[in-house]
Amino acid sequence: MEERETLLRSEEGTIVAESPLVLVCDCPGGFADTLVKLYAPFALVASILVSVIVGLRAAPFPILFVAILWTTAAAIGNRIARRSARKHGRFRIDLERGEIVQEGRGFSRTLDARELVHAATPVVAGVEGESTEPGFEPRWLVLTMKNGEELRLGKGPAHALRPVVVFLREAGVPVKGPRG
Repeated sequence: MEERETLLRSEEGTIVAESPLVLVCDCPGGFADTLVKLYAPFALVASILVSVIVGLRAAPFPILFVAILWTTAAAIGNRIARRSARKHGRFRIDLERGEIVQEGRGFSRTLDARELVHAATPVVAGVEGESTEPGFEPRWLVLTMKNGEELRLGKGPAHALRPVVVFLREAGVPVKGPRG
């Protein structure tokens, strides 16, 4: 293997092998996270304005329920986006040192590589996972930890993920097929 070999390059990120036991993956996350980040501040400011207008008695009290609905939707959206962000980011999987370092939006953490159960390539859920030709449906490359947490390393059709799957198998990581 070359010193730095790109195993996957797609719109959703890149995966580079830095050595036979070190993999660097950049999977920034989805479009929905960005939408929530844009919607939440708008919803909160609009809710405050509506509450002030109702407080000044310039609008009827039932309009306040709209502000409550916006605030609730923003809070739920932020929670979902935060949970999703824990699956994405920039990962440095160093099997030689036995650690997985994740850098995401607003956080950084180090995980023990011994907690890694397996890697898998499930088909992306929903409409996005549909393909006109069998075998070309997009798949996530996912690491599953002992606590059930999933880390998304990248996305692409099975043939594009194959070099990464081979790398992981050669490094001793069990890889489950698409059906488990």
